[in-house]
Amino acid sequence: MRLYAIHAPIGAATEDVRAARTGFSFAALIFGPLWLLARGLWLALAGYVLFAALAFLLAHFGLLRPVALLGFYALGHLYLGVEGRALALASWSRSGWPLVDVVHAHSALEAEKISLERAYAPASPRREVAPGGPDVIGLFPESER
Repeated sequence: MRLYAIHAPIGAATEDVRAARTGFSFAALIFGPLWLLARGLWLALAGYVLFAALAFLLAHFGLLRPVALLGFYALGHLYLGVEGRALALASWSRSGWPLVDVVHAHSALEAEKISLERAYAPASPRREVAPGGPDVIGLFPESER
């Protein structure tokens, strides 16, 4: 089972939800900037391009060896693989689709179904606590004066 984040638009019907898988993204690891471009993550793409340009300039002026340059690019892609989906989900939240639920499911469709079942499930009855006993402050009863 996978973990899905459920997002819904502000002020819309409960049925309008999106389910997105969370966790590691192999596509972001392999395709990096193309994955960012396809998702419309312009700010993250700009950061990646600046990171790559800085690393290339350091290598060009001899301040960074080619093996280290390759290591920097590998770390950048590893970061996108680990945090790529979180960046995409944060972009949904900023664009008016805040997080409303987190669900374990086998597919996105099943995650949406579980989320809607939770939204329309009747509320569980509340238990009333019987009054009684001395007044308690924290874990200790009040002292007698």
